[in-house]
Amino acid sequence: MQNAINHIRSELSAYYTENELQSVVRLLISKITGFSFTEIFVNKNTIFSAYQWDLLNFYLEKLKTGMPVQYVLGETEFCGLIFRVDPSVLIPRPETEELVEWIVKESAENSVILDIGTGSGCIAIALKYFMPQADVHACDVSLESLQTARKNAELNENQVDFFYMDVLEEHNTDNRYDVIVSNPPYIPYAERTEISDHVKNFEPEAALFVPDDDPLIFYRKIAGFAKRHLHAGGKLFFEVHRDFGHACLLMLREMNFQQLEIKKDIAGNNRMIKGIIP
Repeated sequence: MQNAINHIRSELSAYYTENELQSVVRLLISKITGFSFTEIFVNKNTIFSAYQWDLLNFYLEKLKTGMPVQYVLGETEFCGLIFRVDPSVLIPRPETEELVEWIVKESAENSVILDIGTGSGCIAIALKYFMPQADVHACDVSLESLQTARKNAELNENQVDFFYMDVLEEHNTDNRYDVIVSNPPYIPYAERTEISDHVKNFEPEAALFVPDDDPLIFYRKIAGFAKRHLHAGGKLFFEVHRDFGHACLLMLREMNFQQLEIKKDIAGNNRMIKGIIP
Protein backbone atom coordinates (compact mmCIF):
# COMPACT_ATOMS: atom_id res chain seq x y z
CA MET A 1 0.00 0.00 0.00
CA GLN A 2 2.93 2.34 0.57
CA ASN A 3 3.67 2.03 -3.15
CA ALA A 4 0.12 3.17 -3.89
CA ILE A 5 0.48 6.14 -1.53
CA ASN A 6 3.73 7.15 -3.23
CA HIS A 7 2.04 6.76 -6.63
CA ILE A 8 -0.84 9.04 -5.63
CA ARG A 9 1.56 11.68 -4.35
CA SER A 10 3.63 11.51 -7.53
CA GLU A 11 0.58 11.80 -9.80
CA LEU A 12 -1.26 14.53 -7.91
CA SER A 13 1.43 16.72 -6.33
CA ALA A 14 0.99 19.33 -9.06
CA TYR A 15 -2.76 19.57 -8.45
CA TYR A 16 -3.04 19.97 -4.65
CA THR A 17 -1.40 21.69 -1.73
CA GLU A 18 0.32 19.39 0.76
CA ASN A 19 -2.58 19.52 3.21
CA GLU A 20 -5.10 18.82 0.44
CA LEU A 21 -2.96 15.99 -0.88
CA GLN A 22 -2.81 14.31 2.53
CA SER A 23 -6.59 14.34 2.68
CA VAL A 24 -6.96 13.01 -0.87
CA VAL A 25 -4.50 10.20 -0.18
CA ARG A 26 -6.46 9.09 2.90
CA LEU A 27 -9.79 9.26 1.07
CA LEU A 28 -8.56 7.29 -1.95
CA ILE A 29 -6.84 4.57 0.06
CA SER A 30 -9.80 4.26 2.43
CA LYS A 31 -12.25 3.96 -0.47
CA ILE A 32 -10.19 1.32 -2.29
CA THR A 33 -9.27 -0.80 0.74
CA GLY A 34 -12.22 -0.23 3.08
CA PHE A 35 -9.73 0.67 5.83
CA SER A 36 -10.43 3.49 8.27
CA PHE A 37 -7.86 6.29 8.36
CA THR A 38 -6.25 4.69 11.42
CA GLU A 39 -6.17 1.26 9.78
CA ILE A 40 -4.35 2.71 6.77
CA PHE A 41 -1.29 3.44 8.90
CA VAL A 42 -1.43 0.04 10.62
CA ASN A 43 -1.69 -1.83 7.30
CA LYS A 44 0.85 -0.02 5.16
CA ASN A 45 2.36 -3.33 4.01
CA THR A 46 -0.90 -4.45 2.38
CA ILE A 47 -0.39 -5.40 -1.29
CA PHE A 48 -2.84 -3.95 -3.81
CA SER A 49 -4.50 -6.35 -6.22
CA ALA A 50 -4.51 -5.66 -9.97
CA TYR A 51 -8.14 -4.56 -9.66
CA GLN A 52 -7.27 -2.10 -6.87
CA TRP A 53 -4.48 -0.61 -8.98
CA ASP A 54 -6.83 -0.22 -11.94
CA LEU A 55 -9.42 1.45 -9.73
CA LEU A 56 -6.82 3.79 -8.25
CA ASN A 57 -5.61 4.87 -11.69
CA PHE A 58 -9.21 5.40 -12.80
CA TYR A 59 -9.74 7.75 -9.84
CA LEU A 60 -6.45 9.55 -10.48
CA GLU A 61 -7.35 10.36 -14.08
CA LYS A 62 -10.64 11.89 -12.95
CA LEU A 63 -8.93 13.91 -10.24
CA LYS A 64 -6.49 15.35 -12.78
CA THR A 65 -9.44 16.95 -14.59
CA GLY A 66 -10.12 19.01 -11.47
CA MET A 67 -13.19 17.02 -10.42
CA PRO A 68 -13.65 17.19 -6.63
CA VAL A 69 -12.58 14.02 -4.87
CA GLN A 70 -16.08 13.69 -3.37
CA TYR A 71 -17.61 13.43 -6.85
CA VAL A 72 -14.87 11.08 -8.00
CA LEU A 73 -15.56 8.72 -5.10
CA GLY A 74 -19.31 9.36 -5.22
CA GLU A 75 -19.61 10.01 -1.51
CA THR A 76 -18.63 12.24 1.39
CA GLU A 77 -19.08 12.43 5.16
CA PHE A 78 -21.35 14.94 6.89
CA CYS A 79 -22.19 14.99 10.59
CA GLY A 80 -20.71 11.49 10.88
CA LEU A 81 -23.01 10.12 8.16
CA ILE A 82 -22.13 9.00 4.63
CA PHE A 83 -23.84 10.81 1.75
CA ARG A 84 -23.86 9.99 -1.95
CA VAL A 85 -22.91 13.04 -3.98
CA ASP A 86 -22.87 13.73 -7.70
CA PRO A 87 -22.74 16.89 -9.85
CA SER A 88 -26.48 17.44 -9.36
CA VAL A 89 -25.89 18.45 -5.73
CA LEU A 90 -23.49 20.64 -3.80
CA ILE A 91 -20.84 18.90 -1.74
CA PRO A 92 -21.76 19.34 1.96
CA ARG A 93 -19.42 21.71 3.81
CA PRO A 94 -18.15 21.54 7.42
CA GLU A 95 -19.67 24.94 8.25
CA THR A 96 -23.11 23.53 7.45
CA GLU A 97 -22.49 20.92 10.15
CA GLU A 98 -22.30 23.84 12.59
CA LEU A 99 -25.72 25.01 11.40
CA VAL A 100 -27.17 21.54 12.04
CA GLU A 101 -25.67 21.53 15.54
CA TRP A 102 -27.24 24.91 16.30
CA ILE A 103 -30.68 23.81 15.12
CA VAL A 104 -30.54 20.62 17.20
CA LYS A 105 -29.56 22.63 20.27
CA GLU A 106 -32.30 25.25 19.76
CA SER A 107 -35.23 23.00 18.75
CA ALA A 108 -37.71 20.74 20.50
CA GLU A 109 -37.14 17.05 19.84
CA ASN A 110 -40.58 16.61 18.25
CA SER A 111 -40.36 19.67 15.97
CA VAL A 112 -41.91 19.74 12.52
CA ILE A 113 -39.02 20.86 10.29
CA LEU A 114 -38.73 21.99 6.68
CA ASP A 115 -35.40 22.19 4.84
CA ILE A 116 -35.71 24.41 1.74
CA GLY A 117 -33.25 23.70 -1.10
CA THR A 118 -32.18 20.39 0.37
CA GLY A 119 -29.71 19.33 -2.37
CA SER A 120 -28.11 16.08 -1.20
CA GLY A 121 -30.50 16.04 1.76
CA CYS A 122 -27.61 16.44 4.19
CA ILE A 123 -29.26 18.98 6.53
CA ALA A 124 -32.65 17.23 6.65
CA ILE A 125 -31.19 13.74 7.07
CA ALA A 126 -28.71 14.85 9.74
CA LEU A 127 -31.49 16.61 11.66
CA LYS A 128 -33.64 13.47 11.53
CA TYR A 129 -30.65 11.41 12.70
CA PHE A 130 -30.01 13.66 15.71
CA MET A 131 -33.74 14.31 16.34
CA PRO A 132 -35.46 10.98 15.61
CA GLN A 133 -38.76 12.23 17.08
CA ALA A 134 -38.87 15.19 14.66
CA ASP A 135 -41.11 15.23 11.59
CA VAL A 136 -38.68 16.32 8.87
CA HIS A 137 -39.64 17.54 5.40
CA ALA A 138 -37.34 18.80 2.64
CA CYS A 139 -37.83 20.32 -0.80
CA ASP A 140 -35.81 21.30 -3.84
CA VAL A 141 -36.39 22.72 -7.31
CA SER A 142 -34.14 20.06 -8.86
CA LEU A 143 -35.69 16.65 -9.50
CA GLU A 144 -32.18 15.18 -9.81
CA SER A 145 -31.28 16.53 -6.39
CA LEU A 146 -34.42 15.08 -4.88
CA GLN A 147 -33.56 11.68 -6.33
CA THR A 148 -30.09 11.85 -4.76
CA ALA A 149 -31.55 13.04 -1.43
CA ARG A 150 -34.01 10.13 -1.33
CA LYS A 151 -31.16 7.69 -1.95
CA ASN A 152 -29.23 9.27 0.91
CA ALA A 153 -32.18 8.95 3.26
CA GLU A 154 -32.43 5.27 2.35
CA LEU A 155 -28.67 4.82 2.75
CA ASN A 156 -28.85 6.28 6.26
CA GLU A 157 -32.09 4.41 7.09
CA ASN A 158 -33.76 7.74 7.64
CA GLN A 159 -37.38 8.82 7.11
CA VAL A 160 -37.63 12.28 5.50
CA ASP A 161 -40.49 13.55 3.33
CA PHE A 162 -38.91 14.98 0.15
CA PHE A 163 -40.95 17.00 -2.32
CA TYR A 164 -40.59 19.39 -5.25
CA MET A 165 -40.95 23.13 -4.62
CA ASP A 166 -39.63 26.26 -6.30
CA VAL A 167 -39.43 28.76 -3.45
CA LEU A 168 -39.30 31.68 -5.90
CA GLU A 169 -42.88 30.89 -6.93
CA GLU A 170 -46.08 31.42 -4.94
CA HIS A 171 -47.40 28.43 -3.00
CA ASN A 172 -50.86 27.59 -1.70
CA THR A 173 -50.48 25.24 1.24
CA ASP A 174 -51.81 25.02 4.77
CA ASN A 175 -48.71 23.24 6.08
CA ARG A 176 -47.16 24.75 9.19
CA TYR A 177 -43.72 24.16 10.68
CA ASP A 178 -41.86 24.74 13.93
CA VAL A 179 -38.52 25.16 12.17
CA ILE A 180 -37.58 26.20 8.65
CA VAL A 181 -33.95 26.00 7.58
CA SER A 182 -32.19 26.84 4.33
CA ASN A 183 -28.71 27.03 2.90
CA PRO A 184 -29.69 28.71 -0.38
CA PRO A 185 -27.52 29.99 -3.24
CA TYR A 186 -25.68 33.10 -2.06
CA ILE A 187 -22.54 33.76 -4.12
CA PRO A 188 -22.87 36.81 -6.44
CA TYR A 189 -21.87 36.10 -10.03
CA ALA A 190 -19.24 38.84 -9.72
CA GLU A 191 -17.32 36.54 -7.35
CA ARG A 192 -17.23 33.70 -9.86
CA THR A 193 -13.63 34.44 -10.81
CA GLU A 194 -12.61 34.08 -7.15
CA ILE A 195 -14.12 30.60 -6.81
CA SER A 196 -11.79 27.65 -7.29
CA ASP A 197 -12.11 25.76 -10.57
CA HIS A 198 -13.05 22.47 -8.91
CA VAL A 199 -16.12 24.23 -7.44
CA LYS A 200 -17.32 26.43 -10.30
CA ASN A 201 -16.54 23.90 -13.04
CA PHE A 202 -18.21 20.92 -11.39
CA GLU A 203 -20.73 21.86 -8.70
CA PRO A 204 -24.24 22.91 -9.86
CA GLU A 205 -24.21 26.61 -10.77
CA ALA A 206 -27.86 27.11 -9.84
CA ALA A 207 -27.09 26.05 -6.27
CA LEU A 208 -24.14 28.43 -5.98
CA PHE A 209 -24.78 31.77 -7.63
CA VAL A 210 -27.24 34.65 -7.32
CA PRO A 211 -27.68 37.88 -9.32
CA ASP A 212 -25.19 40.61 -8.41
CA ASP A 213 -28.01 43.16 -8.06
CA ASP A 214 -30.12 41.00 -5.71
CA PRO A 215 -27.90 38.65 -3.65
CA LEU A 216 -30.60 38.19 -0.98
CA ILE A 217 -33.31 37.08 -3.40
CA PHE A 218 -33.62 33.59 -1.92
CA TYR A 219 -33.45 34.83 1.67
CA ARG A 220 -36.25 37.30 1.06
CA LYS A 221 -38.49 34.71 -0.63
CA ILE A 222 -37.80 32.06 2.01
CA ALA A 223 -38.37 34.54 4.85
CA GLY A 224 -41.71 35.50 3.28
CA PHE A 225 -42.65 31.83 3.03
CA ALA A 226 -41.57 31.33 6.65
CA LYS A 227 -43.78 34.19 7.86
CA ARG A 228 -46.79 32.44 6.38
CA HIS A 229 -45.90 28.88 7.32
CA LEU A 230 -44.16 28.95 10.69
CA HIS A 231 -46.19 28.48 13.84
CA ALA A 232 -46.11 31.40 16.28
CA GLY A 233 -42.74 31.15 17.99
CA GLY A 234 -41.38 29.17 15.04
CA LYS A 235 -37.72 29.54 14.12
CA LEU A 236 -36.04 30.34 10.81
CA PHE A 237 -32.39 29.35 10.33
CA PHE A 238 -30.15 30.41 7.45
CA GLU A 239 -26.62 29.75 6.31
CA VAL A 240 -25.37 33.01 4.79
CA HIS A 241 -22.55 34.52 2.74
CA ARG A 242 -19.92 35.88 5.12
CA ASP A 243 -20.32 39.38 3.63
CA PHE A 244 -24.13 39.53 3.73
CA GLY A 245 -24.93 38.41 7.26
CA HIS A 246 -25.80 41.84 8.60
CA ALA A 247 -27.76 42.78 5.46
CA CYS A 248 -29.80 39.60 5.87
CA LEU A 249 -30.31 40.37 9.55
CA LEU A 250 -31.58 43.85 8.70
CA MET A 251 -33.97 42.41 6.10
CA LEU A 252 -35.38 39.96 8.65
CA ARG A 253 -35.78 42.75 11.21
CA GLU A 254 -37.76 44.78 8.68
CA MET A 255 -39.96 41.70 8.11
CA ASN A 256 -40.69 41.62 11.85
CA PHE A 257 -38.66 38.57 12.80
CA GLN A 258 -37.71 38.72 16.47
CA GLN A 259 -34.81 37.60 18.70
CA LEU A 260 -32.46 37.78 15.73
CA GLU A 261 -29.05 36.23 16.19
CA ILE A 262 -26.01 35.86 13.97
CA LYS A 263 -23.29 33.29 14.64
CA LYS A 264 -19.78 32.88 13.33
CA ASP A 265 -18.46 29.64 11.93
CA ILE A 266 -15.26 27.96 13.09
CA ALA A 267 -13.27 30.20 10.71
CA GLY A 268 -14.68 33.35 12.33
CA ASN A 269 -17.00 34.30 9.45
CA ASN A 270 -20.60 35.46 9.97
CA ARG A 271 -22.27 32.30 8.69
CA MET A 272 -25.55 31.47 10.46
CA ILE A 273 -28.68 33.44 11.32
CA LYS A 274 -31.70 32.66 13.47
CA GLY A 275 -34.97 34.56 13.66
CA ILE A 276 -38.25 33.84 15.43
CA ILE A 277 -41.82 34.55 14.33
CA PRO A 278 -43.68 36.34 17.15
